[in-house]
Amino acid sequence: MTERFVSQLDLRAKRLLTAFGLLAWTAPFLLSQQTPPAGARSADAQAAAIPSAVYDVASIHKFKPNGGPLMVYTRTNPDGLTASHVQVKSLICLAYGVSDYQVTGGPEWASSDYYDVTAKMDESTMESLSTLSPDQKTLVRQHMAQALLADRFKLVVHHETRQFPIYALVVAKGGLKLHESKADDDYKDGLKGFDGRPGGKGMMQMQSDSGGFVITAQGFSMDRLAVQLSGQLNSKVQNKTSVEGTYDFTLRYSPDDSVDATSSSSAAPSLFTALQDQLGLKLESQKGPLDLIVIDHIEQPSEN
Repeated sequence: MTERFVSQLDLRAKRLLTAFGLLAWTAPFLLSQQTPPAGARSADAQAAAIPSAVYDVASIHKFKPNGGPLMVYTRTNPDGLTASHVQVKSLICLAYGVSDYQVTGGPEWASSDYYDVTAKMDESTMESLSTLSPDQKTLVRQHMAQALLADRFKLVVHHETRQFPIYALVVAKGGLKLHESKADDDYKDGLKGFDGRPGGKGMMQMQSDSGGFVITAQGFSMDRLAVQLSGQLNSKVQNKTSVEGTYDFTLRYSPDDSVDATSSSSAAPSLFTALQDQLGLKLESQKGPLDLIVIDHIEQPSEN
């Protein structure tokens, strides 16, 4: 199950949280990258195992603020999908397995209006889905979400590859300042998930304080770190460290996007400075190809 919760966050914080597969805005909160690696996309053809899979019923309502704290979550259940206070653009990201910065075009309301969505599949589809591998399940669920958006929002998109400013994650001068994970470490006494069970490798905990953010990661690879940094910077980050293995680390920084730490009013350094000083890593500005989802047509849905 993948869940996302966000409560009254500024734009920079929302970018960061969107990058993670498991989110909660109650300090501390735990994060676990749930998205399949790029290589798993080769399994796309296998999703044809149930090509006709669609949600049997779906309810979509525009979110009506009630004056209380705003909570955002997207949850995949065994029988479907539940989302609260989500933007259509976020649903598109979910359906196509991309980040916020990879979706472009469309009307302003697609990024400003919020919806509550509940979609359920029939028993036959549930049974078929249960026989697939995790990667296959993810792809089939994405196809189902795409069909839902096409049906209810009349969404039409196309793919493009364009040259964009990106960042390269490299090893800074002076070398890494990371502690390599032990191959046999099960992190029994490490970070815990929402259910109280050990999170294992690839889990990250984030806490906020008056000085900024404090991130603790266990069994984290450079590829996975690049994914998380992409969300914070709202720009693609490529892992060019050539560093293998997984690492345990703690990173404290300000949510300020600036490269210059002195530009932030926070006591913590900027992300760029923190990476270099605390982890021995550096972000270099480059240009490179970026896969985009371009919105050609979209309509506001009729409520039911």
